[in-house]
Amino acid sequence: MNTNSVSIRKMKHTDYEVMTQWLSTKEVLEFYGDVNSPFTLQQVKDKYEPRINGDIPVIPYIVELESTPIGFMQQYKLNEEKHQEFGYSTNLTVYGIDQFIGFPNLFNKGIGTKMIRIFIEYISQDKDVDIIIVDPVVSNIRAIRCYEKCGFKKVKKISDGTSWLMEYRISQR
Repeated sequence: MNTNSVSIRKMKHTDYEVMTQWLSTKEVLEFYGDVNSPFTLQQVKDKYEPRINGDIPVIPYIVELESTPIGFMQQYKLNEEKHQEFGYSTNLTVYGIDQFIGFPNLFNKGIGTKMIRIFIEYISQDKDVDIIIVDPVVSNIRAIRCYEKCGFKKVKKISDGTSWLMEYRISQR
């Protein structure tokens, strides 16, 4: 997946070190983890190796800008329990995505919007999907604005009101 020097590729074992760097950055952990618990290399390996190997149904990707890794994305099909929790009919195919840009100096440059638009296009062509969801923390205004620019709509607050469930309906394209 490649558009205007932003590309997305499947994550590899050789990406653990850069993931460890990103997941030790306060600005990333503020909304993707816990700022008081930076990841170690072993924690990154333990979390992402089963995903890379296909042992669990979450597919991780690395975002590159001009062939340099700058961020992370992942996709997963919503399970039946989450369908019910979020109020989706089980006849709808719903995928969730998560993402972050690993370098704070690249925030607010339109890269997030590009990578999400590329990912929406990829998922909607590659999968039989009706809806793509994201669940940003309510205070993550930058991400929420980015998702809205990409066509996501706020549906409701989830996780005891700490996150927004936002959806992108493929039929709206």
